[in-house]
Amino acid sequence: MGELIDKIIKDLSPGTSQFKILIFLSFKGPCSPSTISDEINIPAGTVRPSLRNLLEKGYVNQLEDGNYKSNIPFTDLISYLYTLNK
Repeated sequence: MGELIDKIIKDLSPGTSQFKILIFLSFKGPCSPSTISDEINIPAGTVRPSLRNLLEKGYVNQLEDGNYKSNIPFTDLISYLYTLNK
């Protein structure tokens, strides 16, 4: 799991929509693109391409019902970020 988190941290800047969406999905669990857009106030026109990009990179999965799910558990991600600041 640490290697994937390393890759994410190097690949996604914390200020980007992709990073915000990934953190949201890690915390909230599987969600639809419209729910993501509504909850974190990012336009749907930004959410959908960001999700496709995250999917291509292997950071999220798309479920049969159309929802997206993070491949990184929230606790793993936060623990990793916490250790970087020590």
